[in-house]
Amino acid sequence: MTHLNYKNIKGRSKETGATLIVVLIILLIVISVGVLAIRVAIVSLKVATNSQVGQLNFQSSDTPLELIVQMNPTTLTNITNVIGAALKAHESNPGAEYNFCYKPTSTSVSFAQTRGASLLRAGSANNAVVEDGGVAGFCDLTSDYGSNRQAVVTQVAVSIPTDAMPDIPGSNLPRDINLSEGTQLPKSMLSTQRIRVITTAFLPAYASTSLETLQSDCLSTSSAKISDNFDSALTDKQTLADCLANHNVPFSTQVQEFNYTNKLTEITAPGS
Repeated sequence: MTHLNYKNIKGRSKETGATLIVVLIILLIVISVGVLAIRVAIVSLKVATNSQVGQLNFQSSDTPLELIVQMNPTTLTNITNVIGAALKAHESNPGAEYNFCYKPTSTSVSFAQTRGASLLRAGSANNAVVEDGGVAGFCDLTSDYGSNRQAVVTQVAVSIPTDAMPDIPGSNLPRDINLSEGTQLPKSMLSTQRIRVITTAFLPAYASTSLETLQSDCLSTSSAKISDNFDSALTDKQTLADCLANHNVPFSTQVQEFNYTNKLTEITAPGS
């Protein structure tokens, strides 16, 4: 009897072992599927987050450009406005750029005013020279956010391009004017000045370094960075966007050129 009972117990042990193996295999499959699902969900979340960050930066960098378009031309070209100041500075000492922080939540500084701006000029190395304004034009990464969400900071630069226009001679003349055929010039003539505006919106909280380090390396009087290096003499200079990229900060930069046009109207013909 004892021998028969031993055989029965041994058989049951084999069945229990086989069942346990099957259960473990099923459990392993379930775990693998679960891990795969979690990874897919994480990737999808990262894609969604990156898309949202990009969209947020783009919208923030686009807003100052829209505000400039909507501004009254008289206000825009006033010497107290950075665009008017940039035009004036270009007459005597071209090559500089005015930088200011877009602060829509601020009640102390109006948009694009020179009293809240810094005048920068490219230096001999990567750092720019702050000629005027000190730190007034640099965004404070701890407080100068574009909204109450305290996420995005937007830096704006205004410059007057020094490179020659790529247009052919006479391209600014009115239509149907052909000087080679003796066509008379109209009584109203236009003079055009290019204005370049660069906006850089970014999320400082995503930096791989501390806010203090980011501020010191990219937005300070000792390590200021120009935003406009499109002219041929400045292509090797490090920009604010380059500095942000070095600190792994997600950002969006937009470049917009405007034509400031003066209309000269002939009231009395020469010699009359």
